[in-house]
Amino acid sequence: MTMNSNDTANENKKMTSTKKRRVCALHGRGGSANSFSNFLQKIVEETEDTVEWTFLDGPIDEGKMHKFTGNANGKALAWWVLPANTRTYSAEVLDGIEMSCERVTREGPFDCLIGFSQGATLSSVLCARKCGCDEERKQFESVVLVSGARPGVGKEWERVQKEARFGAKKSLHVIGETDAINPKALGFELAECFGGEEFGSEIVTHERGHIVPIDEERIVKKIIETLTGS
Repeated sequence: MTMNSNDTANENKKMTSTKKRRVCALHGRGGSANSFSNFLQKIVEETEDTVEWTFLDGPIDEGKMHKFTGNANGKALAWWVLPANTRTYSAEVLDGIEMSCERVTREGPFDCLIGFSQGATLSSVLCARKCGCDEERKQFESVVLVSGARPGVGKEWERVQKEARFGAKKSLHVIGETDAINPKALGFELAECFGGEEFGSEIVTHERGHIVPIDEERIVKKIIETLTGS
């Protein structure tokens, strides 16, 4: 059978519309690919026809379980090392950030990112550096940052402030009103780096703390819409 130009265009459009988006999921400090996959199981199941999921492990083994992932199997991992009694948002240097960016880039390219806590902060760095996405487009289709905060107070933070908005066509920022790990003001601060509505950035809040609010349907719906482009 011979296909004319219209048939070819329609076939290409059909292939494009049915192509699954590659989504990279980045756990929080003390979690793992396995624990984050289990936690996002509901979203994974609802997007199995439209998303190809990749859950990555952070390269840093902390050798313990943090309380919010204490019931998960496997090691407690992180994306960088922090000095004692230091949060990511106040660190001068993120020791391990290069390894983490290289790991995402090596497993990519990805169309989208979803990150929780330290994974959300890493997502902002990936957007600013434009790594892990398609090398030609230099931009993710969309990113979801849950309970994120700035990547320290050094050069990575400066880069995120200047460049993150250009690294994703669309971003969703999920912020907990009572987050005691990364207080909500830091979530709003990070969201500002993605340029607001003009750059396809959106903020949703919930009343809970430092968590992916997987049982709140309106937020789950927003996350799915952002990652699938629906």
